[in-house]
Formats: sequence, structure tokens, C-alpha cells
Amino acid sequence: MLMLNTFLYSQDFYNVELDPTGVSQLTIFQTAITSLEPGDEIGIFDENALLNFGDCSSTIGSVLVGAGLWTGEQLEIVSVGSVDNCAFGGFQLPGYQDGSPIIIKVYRASNETEYNVTAATYSAGTGTFGDWFMAISELELDDGTYVGPYY
Repeated sequence: MLMLNTFLYSQDFYNVELDPTGVSQLTIFQTAITSLEPGDEIGIFDENALLNFGDCSSTIGSVLVGAGLWTGEQLEIVSVGSVDNCAFGGFQLPGYQDGSPIIIKVYRASNETEYNVTAATYSAGTGTFGDWFMAISELELDDGTYVGPYY
């Protein structure tokens, strides 16, 4: 069945554009989640992420750090963390920053709607970046914002 799901659903809305930095955090979306439908895309964002690359400008903003496609089975998403070696004469690499709250969004292709997650139930972890991993057993979605076709 997993192979069939690969052909039925594709991840087109949330695409992480960060290169791996060697710093990461695992977020596990457990099978028990009832608010998701097969084919939903999940995006993990940091609103206070480090955005710059190869310098020490400390540019902060919102960025997608992890994404995955829900098939109805447990989903593991690895988020990209930032690196700051400026104190050692190095440079910065973009990604989430430890201590920032995790922002989760869901794109439902079946109705072309993006939902903000207004509440998440964590069976492990704190809901902030910096944990080794988090496990989410339920999500509460807002009423949705139509975003139209994504190109």
C-alpha cells in the first residue's frame, strides 16, 4: 500500500530550500492523528530562523525548515537547524534556532487550502526547536485559508 500512496500523492506545496547543515531535529507525526487526510502536506517553520548564508549578518526571519507528505501512517520529518560559527572566525548557515517555537502548517491539496495548526498535542518534546526529537499525537487545524493553485 505504501508504494501505491507514493503514486497517488505528491509533495508539491512545501519544498525545503535549505541545504543540510549537520544540525537537525526529528518530529514524528503519529498515526493516531485524526485531523489529517492522506495527501496532506505538513510544513514545519521557524519564524525566528537564521536566514543568511556564509557571513555573520545574523539575518532573522521566517523559513520552512522541514516538510513531509501524510499517507495515514507515522511520518518522520527532519528539520534543518542553523549553525553559527562567527565567534570562532567562521560564518553562519541558515535554519531553525534553538528555543524558537515550532510553527506547523498543513496544505490540503484536495481543496487547495492551507491550514495553520492552532494546537498540537506532544507525547514527547516541548514544541520548541532544540529537543532531540518530538512526537505529535494530535493536531488542531484552523478553518483554513484558500491559497489557490500552487505553481
